[in-house]
Amino acid sequence: MLSGEAKRRLRQELERFGVQLRRAGRDHREEARRLFRELQLEGAIQALTPLDYGWARRLELAAQARAASGSDGDPLGPVYAVDGGSTRLQRLENGTVLCAYQAVLAADPDVRPDDGLPLDAYRSLALVSHSRRLDVGGSRAERFEDGRVHLWRVHLSRTHLHLSAREIDQVVHGLARVGAEGHHALRMLELLDSHSNPKGLWLLDGPLYPIGLYYYFAGDPEGEGGEGEAPFRGPSWTDWPPALEILAQPVRLVERCVERGLPLLALNKNPQTAWLLEFTLNRDERNWSSDAQFIKAVLSETPKDALGFTNWFVQEEYSLPRRGGEAERESFDLFEHLEAKFGLRLPRRAYHVCFFYVYDPRVRAVLKVEAPRAVVEAHGPERLRRRLLADVARGAGVPPAVRRADSRARITEEERLGLLRACGLEIDLSYDQSRGLDPI
Repeated sequence: MLSGEAKRRLRQELERFGVQLRRAGRDHREEARRLFRELQLEGAIQALTPLDYGWARRLELAAQARAASGSDGDPLGPVYAVDGGSTRLQRLENGTVLCAYQAVLAADPDVRPDDGLPLDAYRSLALVSHSRRLDVGGSRAERFEDGRVHLWRVHLSRTHLHLSAREIDQVVHGLARVGAEGHHALRMLELLDSHSNPKGLWLLDGPLYPIGLYYYFAGDPEGEGGEGEAPFRGPSWTDWPPALEILAQPVRLVERCVERGLPLLALNKNPQTAWLLEFTLNRDERNWSSDAQFIKAVLSETPKDALGFTNWFVQEEYSLPRRGGEAERESFDLFEHLEAKFGLRLPRRAYHVCFFYVYDPRVRAVLKVEAPRAVVEAHGPERLRRRLLADVARGAGVPPAVRRADSRARITEEERLGLLRACGLEIDLSYDQSRGLDPI
């Protein structure tokens, strides 16, 4: 707790800093709108539809959706949303890191297969672990199908995964998420296809692809050594068949949806990348920490009873740091590297991520809506945007189907601690965690 004197001193300094920022005389929101109109869209990121931004009243958006659903012109059908919940990354005292994930499908309005069971009766799980110890066995992966519950069980040893602690955490968490959510989306698509009809808008909660993990397939310019270690020369997890099968699941989902003529969108509620800033603005104009922060400034004048939105963009290339730590960056087509790894069944351009942004003043947050180019071309960018905006307008920040799936998929704190106790090993706690200051 701050003492009275400390609180007073900090307040004085913050007031002084606020005056300094206001005296700078630059309205960052107007600056953002000006820069948006001047975006350089000839390279890695391009405008799929004419560069623009605007807003629409939520009631009007919802009314348009109702009118469309009652006509022959559109109705994209119900919304199917896939979401997942996790135990978060957990460290055990013997050096093991593990993460459990479960995925659930929900529909709005409610849809049930021919067996009459609710969609959330079906669960897909993934339990992924990593250990530097070789006495617990080598890397292995199994998939179990126990009635309505499917499980990916994956263990990675240091033989395949020899990276820094931060990168190991990224791989373990990423494999758990894709193993659960990717498998569940494909599984439920097949289930509904065999029982009835999966026609409708399929919506993923999160990014369309695990781009951070896909970067590893483009090669690590600094080698695959851990922090302070020489680069490891040996089998890599990026060549391990079970990891390839799991990480190919989002690509397989795109292919299935294109084959069946189904619209597929991904709703990234917490976009943290800065690719739009990096590829479309000059270095001295990048005054925001992320694309979402920049877009929030652009759409800041959206009325409280409306939704703000941008045009559609398409990202054809990604950035990769050059060797030697140089400041300049090069761009490359990520799917060129994935073509051989995953055996892409469509032209590379079909997988490129198309996206637009939505700003909801109710939650003061920017959402990034993503879709594969093949889906946007098949169903029309305006039609997809109109439908997504209508569903966000009906919900409180996210479409109702996403909120329903999120509530079903969440793993509670009590459940998480019970699962960890079942392991029979002590959790490796930091000092702050032992005092209850950090989540375990």
